[in-house]
Amino acid sequence: MNSGGRSVSTVSLRPRRRTVRAAVLSAAVLAFGACVPETGTPPPRVEASPPPPAPKADRAPERPAPAPAPAAGETPDPAKKDAAPVVVGLLLPLSGDERELGRAMLNGAMMAVFDHAAPGLALRPYDTAGTPAGAAEAAEAALKDGARLLLGPLFSDSVAAVAPVAARVGVNVLAFTNDRAAAGRGVFILGHHLEPQIRAVIAYAGRRGIRSLAVLIPTGRFGAQAAVAADAAAREAGIGVHEIAVYTDDVPSIDRAIRRLARYDGRKAALREHRAALKRRGDAESIAILERLKNRDTLGNVDFDAILVPSGSGTVYAIAARLPYYDIPSDRVRVLGISTWDRLELRYEPALRGAWYASPATEPGSVFKRRFAESFGKPPGPLAALAYDAAAVAALLGRRPGADFGARALRDARGFEGASGLFRFGEDGLSERSYAIVEVGEDGAKPVSPARRSFDAPRAEARLGTPTRTN
Repeated sequence: MNSGGRSVSTVSLRPRRRTVRAAVLSAAVLAFGACVPETGTPPPRVEASPPPPAPKADRAPERPAPAPAPAAGETPDPAKKDAAPVVVGLLLPLSGDERELGRAMLNGAMMAVFDHAAPGLALRPYDTAGTPAGAAEAAEAALKDGARLLLGPLFSDSVAAVAPVAARVGVNVLAFTNDRAAAGRGVFILGHHLEPQIRAVIAYAGRRGIRSLAVLIPTGRFGAQAAVAADAAAREAGIGVHEIAVYTDDVPSIDRAIRRLARYDGRKAALREHRAALKRRGDAESIAILERLKNRDTLGNVDFDAILVPSGSGTVYAIAARLPYYDIPSDRVRVLGISTWDRLELRYEPALRGAWYASPATEPGSVFKRRFAESFGKPPGPLAALAYDAAAVAALLGRRPGADFGARALRDARGFEGASGLFRFGEDGLSERSYAIVEVGEDGAKPVSPARRSFDAPRAEARLGTPTRTN
C-alpha cells in the first residue's frame, strides 16, 4: 500500500445494463449483494486491481422485500465501454496508527461498490497516513486523477486541510468526521455529531417521565457542546437540569464529579447525624431503624432522576462503576447515553441495566455488520458503515445522467438510508439523522423506540432497488 497521497488501488465497474432506482439507499440492498473478503475469486462483474475476492457461497443470499418503484423521470445512464471512468476519491488512513480503522472503512466502501455498482464508476482509495499533510496530498493526487467527488478524510484537522484543496476546483467532500465545525463550503459531514443524539435521548426520557437531569461531561470542546445541547434539549422536553459536572480524563476527577453530583458528603453527614439522634433516643423503634440503616452510607435521595453521560470509551465503565459507590441507585436514576455506546459491552455493568441511549440501530445496520463479519472474519468496527454509505451515495449519484455530485443532488430532501441509518444533508453541510432509542438489558441492547424510516419531504420517497447480478 502506498502512502503520501498516491492511489492505493482502483475499482472500476464494467458497464452493464441496470435499472436505476433513486434516491434512498434501501435497507434491502444491504441484505443482498457480493461481499469483498480477502481471499477467493472476484465476481465477474467487477474489475479491480488488486482484485477484491469474493466468499464461497454455501447458501442462497437473503432476498429482501420488493422496493418501491423508481421516481418518475429517472432513467439509466448507459455507459459506453470506451468511456472515461467517473472517478471518486476515497481518502483514508491506510498507513500509520489508524491503518486498521482505515482498512475496515476501505472494506466497507468496497462492499458498497459491489452492491451498487454504477456503470463506469472508478472508486480510487488514497492514503492520508492519518495526518493533515497526508490528507491534503491525497486530495491533490485524487483531483489530479480527475476525481469528481471526495469521500473522507476521517479526522477534523485533515478535513480542514482538504477543504480548500477541493474548493479550489469546485469538488464536494463527504467527510467522515463528526466535528460540526468542519461542515460547509463544499464539505458535507457524514459523522454522527453530538446534538441530535442528545436531543433524541433526552426527548425520549421526557416522554417516559424523567423530570430532572444531571449531566456529566469531559472538559474541552466536546464537553462544552454536550452541555449546550443537553440544556437546550432538556428545555424542549420540559426537564430541569439539576447540575452539569465536568471531569478530566482521569479517575480521581471522575470520582470528584460524581461525588459532587450525588451530594455524597452532605447525605453521608445527614446519615451520621440521624444515627446519632436515634442512639440518643434509645427506644425500641429507634433501635429497629438503626438496624435497617446499618448497611447504608447516605441518607436521602439524589436530586435528579436521570444522568446524561455522553462518552463512548472506557470512561463509561469507570463512571458506571462509581454511581452505586456514591449511592446513585440504578432503580431510581436512569443513565442516558449516545451512539458511541454501540461499541461497548454494557450488559455486564449492573449500573447500566435499563440505561437508554441514542443509536442509528436499524435492521440494515445489523445486516451490514453480519455480512462484514462473514466476509472479513472480524466485526466492521465503528466507522465502516459510514464508508459504506458514502460509497453507496457516490454510486447512486454516479448513475444519474452526467454523474451529478453537486450540492443540490447531495441535499436531496428525501435523504438516504444505509448501514448507518437514515440521513440527509442540510444547507449547512451537516447530516440530519434519525435515531432509535436503545435500552440496555441483561441480554444486550434492544431498541425501545425505532428510528424513522423516512423524512418529511415534498417529494414521494423512492428507494434504490436490490442490485442486479450479471454472470
